[in-house]
Amino acid sequence: MKNSSGFTLIEMVIVIVLVGILATIAAMIIMQGVRAYSDEQSRSDAHYQTKIAMERMAREIRLIRSSTVTDIPTMTGTTLRYNDINGLQMGFRLNGGNIERTEDNAVSWQTLATNITGTGGNIFTYLDNTGAVTAAPASLWLVQIQFTATQNAESIYMQTTVHPRNF
Repeated sequence: MKNSSGFTLIEMVIVIVLVGILATIAAMIIMQGVRAYSDEQSRSDAHYQTKIAMERMAREIRLIRSSTVTDIPTMTGTTLRYNDINGLQMGFRLNGGNIERTEDNAVSWQTLATNITGTGGNIFTYLDNTGAVTAAPASLWLVQIQFTATQNAESIYMQTTVHPRNF
């Protein structure tokens, strides 16, 4: 019937194709937003975790009691063990990609940050009062902490230098 109103099959197919194209464009725009949010969330998580770990390490390393072998029994690129001003043996280490902390000669280590890599495998560098690298507790003046944290495809590098207040 020529007088009946309605859509032809060709009109319906054209509408379906156009709606499909518009939906694809909208989905790509939404996916870009979701991807950007996810990337920023990963970056934020990595930054927060490393910031907290770095601040805690710096705050506690400032409390090293003295620069003697007795008060700093372990001083390597991946581990720092020391006695603080209260006489507690404290420590930080890089172990299997995690920064860990121990307190008062505890056998257990608590994880402060995960997915960590050190510069050349090390997170600690020890400097004397001239800025030269040292391995002797007696000449220790500064402890430099540096590492990179990775969360998904995002990474952040952090570095600080700490001067223990009792030196």
